[in-house]
Amino acid sequence: MLESRELEEEAILAALMGITEMMGDLTDLEELLDAIVRIAPRLVSVDRCAILLRNPRAHEFRVAHAFSSDGATTDRLMRLAIPESDIGRLVHKLVEQRIPVMLRAGREPLLPAAIMEAFEIRSMLLVPLVYQEQVMGFITLDEAAKDHLFTSREVNVVQAIAAHAAVAIVHTRLAESYRLERRRAEALADALCEGVVTLDRQLRIVSLSPGAEALLGWMTDDVAGTLAAEVLDDRASTGEVLSPARKILGGATRETAVVRFRARDGPEVSCSVTAFGVAGTMGGPAEILYALTRHRNEDAATTPHPARTRASSLPRS
Repeated sequence: MLESRELEEEAILAALMGITEMMGDLTDLEELLDAIVRIAPRLVSVDRCAILLRNPRAHEFRVAHAFSSDGATTDRLMRLAIPESDIGRLVHKLVEQRIPVMLRAGREPLLPAAIMEAFEIRSMLLVPLVYQEQVMGFITLDEAAKDHLFTSREVNVVQAIAAHAAVAIVHTRLAESYRLERRRAEALADALCEGVVTLDRQLRIVSLSPGAEALLGWMTDDVAGTLAAEVLDDRASTGEVLSPARKILGGATRETAVVRFRARDGPEVSCSVTAFGVAGTMGGPAEILYALTRHRNEDAATTPHPARTRASSLPRS
């Protein structure tokens, strides 16, 4: 039989592994922070947790998310911002030395007295959120109006949470920034052409801009990760849809062609395509973009209108 201490340590380890897995699944920063501040207090037997993120431009720490057993206290915590000038010694320990801080009422006043009194802080553990030597903020844990003596084991647990949280916060921010930049690029592209299809190096579909979705009928959520040939190639599978992409992978910087795409509802849509690569970090294109403009050729024999002609009757050039 395992002793109670060993059982407790196994439970904590399992909880930390669960936190790690959860952080990998969450891509929304608000959801991620909410999960951290709710789970962390349970592992060290306290009832409050807050994550303060650093704003270097404003020279302050602002609460990004908080949890307390009292809803009113949580609301007040969420409005809290602390100028760095008010906590110079704390900044030195957390940011410059990057070490945990054990705060006790009546000792060195590391937090402003007004904050200590307003939130009835008797003792508090503060651990920096560090990613590649950069301190993004810190996590705090305490128990309202109680002097909780944090053990070395509890400090180690919170440090592990902080380390995972720092990585997850950075990755979540990068993912959000990537999604924003992609939406911005797609909006710009749709303003300049009728739609954009993005392929990866394996010629799988990464995304279709809103304009491309409207033009072809396929939705990104339905086809992302699918080989473009299986979705977009003409019904006779001539491979012409991927011809511009293969030339880009072969070293061409820009390729133009008239391509017949298979639309979702069956007909083919003839488009003028301008293909170009997006440079990757390892050399060569990481992605290939197709800028689409519906090909308006009035000669129905060479470019049939999708509303009139089924793909199976299209003549081949």
